[in-house]
Amino acid sequence: MSTHSLHPSPEAAFARGRLLQSQHRLQDAIACYKQALELDAHHTPSFIMLALCWMENDATAPQSVDAARRAVALEPENAFARSVYALALNATAKDGQAGPVKEALKQAEEAVGLDPDSDFSHAVLAQLHLRLRDFPKAEASARAALALDTENTMAAQALSAALLLQKKDADNQDLINYQLQRNAEDDQAHTSAGWMAVMQGDHKKANHHFLEALRLNPMSENARMGLIESYRARSWFYGSYLRFCHWMNQFTEGRQNAIMIGGFIGYKVLSGYLKDVAPFWANLLIAAWLLFALWSHLARGLSTFFVAMDRFARQSLRPREYWEGVIVGGLLFLALGTFMLGYAWDLEHAGIAALACVFAAVTNAAAFTNDHHIGRHLYSLAAAIAGLGAAYVTTAIFLGVGSTLVLPIALVAILTGVVVSWLRPFRVLYA
Repeated sequence: MSTHSLHPSPEAAFARGRLLQSQHRLQDAIACYKQALELDAHHTPSFIMLALCWMENDATAPQSVDAARRAVALEPENAFARSVYALALNATAKDGQAGPVKEALKQAEEAVGLDPDSDFSHAVLAQLHLRLRDFPKAEASARAALALDTENTMAAQALSAALLLQKKDADNQDLINYQLQRNAEDDQAHTSAGWMAVMQGDHKKANHHFLEALRLNPMSENARMGLIESYRARSWFYGSYLRFCHWMNQFTEGRQNAIMIGGFIGYKVLSGYLKDVAPFWANLLIAAWLLFALWSHLARGLSTFFVAMDRFARQSLRPREYWEGVIVGGLLFLALGTFMLGYAWDLEHAGIAALACVFAAVTNAAAFTNDHHIGRHLYSLAAAIAGLGAAYVTTAIFLGVGSTLVLPIALVAILTGVVVSWLRPFRVLYA
């Protein structure tokens, strides 16, 4: 056995790690990078690659931040190290934690400043702008990366997302066609094509692209989420909701909020005027507005209910998504059943109980889709209060017990849902 094999150099251990990493044998690669650092505690490339390996797993993501930070400390002028540090910070930041993401953005901007010709640094910067919902800047950074390297898949995916979220459909379609023509086996290109098809209302085409993406890369979470969206979009009420959201994407977030507030003010003024001159049309307008408001909150949960009932489609659902459909859809059907049976049997307060079930569904729909590190707990508490309240009221009405508590508890459930229906569209503690 040679002396070299007994005493490998850090470069040799690092090269072995890179080979293993390219084969997706991350644990073996990590062992090699650790060996390189045992031989040379200042081996910056090993710290960088350790960070990239560790950020692939949620459990080890915090370690990636430490490894990347040490790489930057060793080589402050290394643009690649700073970009990886930005990715690590982004990977560990919880939804709603703007501080770590803004620090990641600062590191990515410094990386671009250190090396303006690094397509990787521009692509990372695009990812950070996407996370912060600054879609024009995300588009600009992604285009800068692709101008340096047309094969940069991270930049292509970021650009497609930025274009989609700005409703620049023609540009996005051109990009997707180019990606698919260049490499028909690119799972990210199929994923981008699938999301584009979902927003255009073609759920069959979307389903095809997402399944193809998962065939090429079974671990693609973006493709799995898209596949679920294509199943949900089979229902007209969710498909139309997605198209409405896509239409709204052409406006900035501030203008979207202005449209919602302006629409509500216009509804209040017009309904108030019609109430005196044309009561029928006033009632019709009120019903239409309530239907629109509830549709925007409940379309996803109700469509997920039907996906959960599909023996094949529900295999793609995560447990949280499955229970979202069961609970939100279940509450809506409970509301319908309560209203119909209450009317048929002339039960007192049946309409109030049905309304409590509907607003409990609104609250639960918000709780299941909220990933904010603080807000998800508050929304879940609100969902429990509204859901238990609606269940109690409905049970009490049919069993004829606890009549004195029915109205107060129903009112709490309804008001909880109303508050959530206002907080959610403006992303108050919601991500």
